[in-house]
Amino acid sequence: MELRHLRYFVSVAEELHFRRAAEKLHIVQPALSKQISALEHELGVRLLERDRRGVALTEAGRVFLAEAVEVLARADGAVDRARAVVRGEVGRLAVGFVQPALADLLPRSLRAFRQHYPDVVLTLSETTSRTAIEQVTDRSLHLAFVRLPIAPRPDLRTEAVSQEPVLLAVPRGHRLAERPAVRLEEIAEEELVLIARPVEPGLHDYYVTACNRAGFSPRVAHEVSSTSIAIGLVAGGLGVAFVPASARFAAQPTVAHVPLEDADLTLTMGALWRAGPPPAVLDNFLRLRPWEDGRTPTAAM
Repeated sequence: MELRHLRYFVSVAEELHFRRAAEKLHIVQPALSKQISALEHELGVRLLERDRRGVALTEAGRVFLAEAVEVLARADGAVDRARAVVRGEVGRLAVGFVQPALADLLPRSLRAFRQHYPDVVLTLSETTSRTAIEQVTDRSLHLAFVRLPIAPRPDLRTEAVSQEPVLLAVPRGHRLAERPAVRLEEIAEEELVLIARPVEPGLHDYYVTACNRAGFSPRVAHEVSSTSIAIGLVAGGLGVAFVPASARFAAQPTVAHVPLEDADLTLTMGALWRAGPPPAVLDNFLRLRPWEDGRTPTAAM
């Protein structure tokens, strides 16, 4: 039995007329009659009563019709879904992100993407820039939002998607908390909460180098794995920390965020993905460029 046999039977059952059903199916009536007879023979039951007055469904035919309609609907749905997968309209997109992306970049990008592709399931994983490289390489992630720069590699692609200044997070009541801006050398004697080098080597070195250029070696009191932990320690009065400006979106009433004067410290976030033809769902994400609020899809990358 093939799906076309079910379609032939359903058409006859709906029309209750072989000639009209044949016209609807764009086949000749004798061929349709032969196919229905072959179907009945295969099933071993009579589905239709035929006489000079017309065609009628038998009791078995009425039951078979309901099942046939359901099978055809499921088959058509499977075809539609498979084609949608090829177009990247359904499926799964695995996205990694470093913790600061949660403040604005990640939710903004995902909102824009879901407006265009609501049936794509988004799988989100917090990661680090170093780990994200491994996860994108081994295809655990389709794409990751990471800190840039990362060392160039022929098998990876990156694109800068946002940039923000670095602020100094200090406890409320700290001597620098009410200042409009702070020079970097003013924190030379402060206990610093710093991102751990094994977690984010580039970011760790960036901050240490900035302190060295300002004429001092930082007094690192605590090394942490994320910005949120750093802010938590600052809130507890355990030091000061360099944080991205977006950290202000995570309200912490016992922490003040002070601009840094003349330090020119900025953080760049980037999208990271594998080189080569991307899966359809990732291709749609890259074309849409949702970090730009998904305004206008661009040409394929």
